[in-house]
Amino acid sequence: MAHRGPRGLLGHKEKRSRPVGTLLRRMFGYLGKFRKLVAIGAILSLIGTVVNLINPLVLREGLTVLGLEGSTIEAVLFLVVFYLILRILGWLLNGGYTWVLSGAQAGFVQKIQQDVYNHLIDTDLSYHKSEQSGDVTSRVTSDTESLGIGIQIFIDVASQMTLLIGTFIVLVLISPTIALTSLVVVPGVVFIAVLFGTVGQKIMLASRRAYGKVSGQIAENLSGVHIAKAFNREDEIAEKMLELNEKAYKHGFRFMILMSALQPMVRSIGIFAIAAILFVGGSLVAGTAAILTTADLFLGVILVSNFMWPLLHLAMMASQVQASLAAMDRISDVIEAEPAIADTPESEPLHEESDGITFRDVTFSYVEGTLVLKNIDFHIKPGETVALVGHTGAGKTTVAALINRFYDPDSGCIKIGDQDLRNIKLESLHDNLSLIPQIPYLFDGTIIENIRYGNASATNEEIKELCRLIGADDFIDVLADGYDTYIIEDGKNLSAGQKQMITIARTMLADPKILILDEATSRLDAYSESLVQEAQEKLFAGRTTIVIAHRLTTIANASRVFVFEQGELIERGTHEELLAYGGVFKNLYDTYYAHQGITEITEDIASVASLEVSRTVSASGGGSMEIPPEAIEKMRAMGMDPEDIPPEMMEKIRERMSSRK
Repeated sequence: MAHRGPRGLLGHKEKRSRPVGTLLRRMFGYLGKFRKLVAIGAILSLIGTVVNLINPLVLREGLTVLGLEGSTIEAVLFLVVFYLILRILGWLLNGGYTWVLSGAQAGFVQKIQQDVYNHLIDTDLSYHKSEQSGDVTSRVTSDTESLGIGIQIFIDVASQMTLLIGTFIVLVLISPTIALTSLVVVPGVVFIAVLFGTVGQKIMLASRRAYGKVSGQIAENLSGVHIAKAFNREDEIAEKMLELNEKAYKHGFRFMILMSALQPMVRSIGIFAIAAILFVGGSLVAGTAAILTTADLFLGVILVSNFMWPLLHLAMMASQVQASLAAMDRISDVIEAEPAIADTPESEPLHEESDGITFRDVTFSYVEGTLVLKNIDFHIKPGETVALVGHTGAGKTTVAALINRFYDPDSGCIKIGDQDLRNIKLESLHDNLSLIPQIPYLFDGTIIENIRYGNASATNEEIKELCRLIGADDFIDVLADGYDTYIIEDGKNLSAGQKQMITIARTMLADPKILILDEATSRLDAYSESLVQEAQEKLFAGRTTIVIAHRLTTIANASRVFVFEQGELIERGTHEELLAYGGVFKNLYDTYYAHQGITEITEDIASVASLEVSRTVSASGGGSMEIPPEAIEKMRAMGMDPEDIPPEMMEKIRERMSSRK
């Protein structure tokens, strides 16, 4: 079964890893302007390695001078000063290498992060819906940081190889026998590398996964803590967290044991190697025909130690190199992803006169073989308001997604005016079209900054006037910092209705040509919804609007209602026509919408009723406070029979009608 992804239809099989050469070329290609810094760092590292090779030779020379008859204090002092100079030079070279490489790494990581982030922003929604958000985030953060470490590792490999080869050459020059003896460390180092690269890597990976589950559980528990408290499940989630912590602890403990055993093993190998050198070298020094001097033996002991550590270091870095290449492979998935939705060479901006929406025989599926929309045909006239209704999963939200061109239909075409959606530039399309989603999203920042997101040039006064129109200022003004109240974690410090009001204000400020509301008022109480509807009459007059609605008041005010059932458009007409028709909409009305009446809403229904009555009275030009027949019919169509409204409630309706005059 295939799913829509960044390159169209993607299967579930794992992607084949790219060749190492391709990954290395891409990795070093990213260095760009940092290549010179990396080259300087590599040169400093290599020079420092050569200096480290010279240091033991100076010590040997010092021992040789001390053993000679007639040696002077001046000669010894010269060698001591020379040795100190070399040590200081090595320290400076190492510090310079670290400083230069740190700057190159920071710039390198920043460049890759920016590139990956830009690709993720540009890719279409199908990619983000097919990937876990945590996995996508890790490609921008941890994977790019792994690449930075990889660059350092490659330079370290060159440095360690230089030290390893140079050390072995010096050992051969001193004595081929000692050089061959030094190779006794190789089997031990290989054993440690294999142990760490297999068992150690598995334990480390299991430990990271376990701690990742702990982190995920903590985040989930904290975000749902109010549910846990409501059902008295605090002890249960605490116990579950304890179990996860114990598993993570066991993996961490095993890794700690392995690392604790690793150090004695390395020291043992080093001690064994030195003992072998002392035995072999001592025989060569103390033999009847002395081949080595004591100074040469001392140098051999130091060099064997220097030979072992680069070898061990190289073996241990193999897993880090693989991690960096794997990170580059994962990042390449993002970089090479070609958006399924993109402008074509024929694309042009949306024409000023283009308005109204047409679906012609549109069929669409998220998953191949499972149709979500089937042969949809409709036309929405410019300035018309259409409500889409139907059961969950009927295809309403998919219609909104296709109009926004988050996806392209499998067959058929969608037009705005006479322009095919595929031939409209995406930037121009989204400049003229706004979507208010069912679940509001707010950015980190103040309330006024979030509203201004809809129009960056809007003034504070324009924003506040808009909020007054829709009644959002009622709750904003009572906040401690008013419009400057800082929103934390997607509106964690606001109610669901308040967040939706801010989202609606933001979209209204954008002043779009076409508006889509995906159950945008579902989180508002009836009074707040009536205020929003009143503001929409002023701000969205003559604007093409599609409303995905579950609220009766929204449906009743629409020019037409489209009824969807299992991906098909089965009924269309006005609210009254569909009720009279007695089909699916009538069934929805009887089982759901009719129950949004006064039996469940008291204060709120008075606000909605008074608003509807006021509209009817104003339209008829009447000034009486009595409810005219047209208003009564409209209230009945909304599930509110005036005969069933208590006298005190009717009085409230008249009072609110009076206050609106």
